Amino acid sequence: MSGETFQPADAAGVAAKLKWANDEGLAVSVHGAGTKQSWSARAGRTDVVLSTLGLNAPADHVPGDLVATVSAGTSLDAVNDVLRRERQWLPLDPACSNRATIGGIISTNDSGPRRHRFGTPRDLIIGIEIALADGRIARAGGRVVKNVAGYDLSKLLCGSLGSLAVVTSATFKLAPLPPVSATLVASLPDARSAGALAVALGGSTLTPSTVELQSPPHRLLIRFETSPRATERQVAAATSLCATHGAATEVLTGQAEADAWIAHERRMADDAGTIVKLATLATDVAGMLSRVETLTAEHGIGYTAAGRAALGVIFVRLAGDPGSHDAIVGELRREAAARRGSAVLLAAPPGLKERLGAWGPNSDAVPIMRAVKARFDPRGTLNPGREPWEPGPS
Repeated sequence: MSGETFQPADAAGVAAKLKWANDEGLAVSVHGAGTKQSWSARAGRTDVVLSTLGLNAPADHVPGDLVATVSAGTSLDAVNDVLRRERQWLPLDPACSNRATIGGIISTNDSGPRRHRFGTPRDLIIGIEIALADGRIARAGGRVVKNVAGYDLSKLLCGSLGSLAVVTSATFKLAPLPPVSATLVASLPDARSAGALAVALGGSTLTPSTVELQSPPHRLLIRFETSPRATERQVAAATSLCATHGAATEVLTGQAEADAWIAHERRMADDAGTIVKLATLATDVAGMLSRVETLTAEHGIGYTAAGRAALGVIFVRLAGDPGSHDAIVGELRREAAARRGSAVLLAAPPGLKERLGAWGPNSDAVPIMRAVKARFDPRGTLNPGREPWEPGPS
């Protein structure tokens, strides 16, 4: 990263810097806390670095409506510290939530294990304020859940990797804090059994907040967060379902539960090795994991997997000799494509992402994405090279 760094304190300051850079033909790299800087193709030219960390005004919380408007430079944990005073929270749990900013979470549409129940930022956002490359400030959506004016614009910015506009604040629908939590840990003999159990849980009448995979060893972390009586009943029902799939189970509560989730997050919390995000149908998770096991065994390396098993979203970290990762990633992309899924390279040793590309083969949607980029940022000022497609012709 190079270039002079600016840290405006409000939306007007962001807009003024963007207009200046746009008029001067300068490339702007937008940064929050930097927890997911690897989640894109290699960055292009950077003349100016625009930090959003100065956008940290207090949250505007309306408890009666279960909504809050929060600044883009505030960390998720800081936001939830405020919301908890009214027994509410923004139900997102990505890694590094003590540092990850609201703007960065929107930009990457990042979530965590509780995506199983609450969805992604795109599902929770109801309003947004953005600074455009030409210096204009735009707002969409509203501060009540039923207001859908501009709703699509709010969703459009989720996952745009800062390539369309700079998010300065956003409004989200919230959830009440659950009074009780318990996690059922189900241990299974192989990846295929874990995948089958995840599908069964997803198709049941149970309402867990997570169905999270760990592999190896092959386990599901099934979390229930509701009233004490409902939690007890759901854990009992889930235990019976796990038994029919040959799973050994253990119930965690209190500090043991908290420690288990901290350890789970650490499995994928840094960028060491090569990290591939696999997205398939939930029914294909077992097959994809079996393929990972086979490929890593053939190349004599280890792997670690974690993710939303009942939603078909799995993160795989490849260890060992990076020279073998090219072939493995290539095979996983072919396997995922055959299942109408994808394999995105989130992090990789030097050179690997340049050789293979972050996103894999461009899809039919790329011309539409490029047209949207041209409409929002015709001069290519914002985050050049980090757009969610591979460079070059589609």
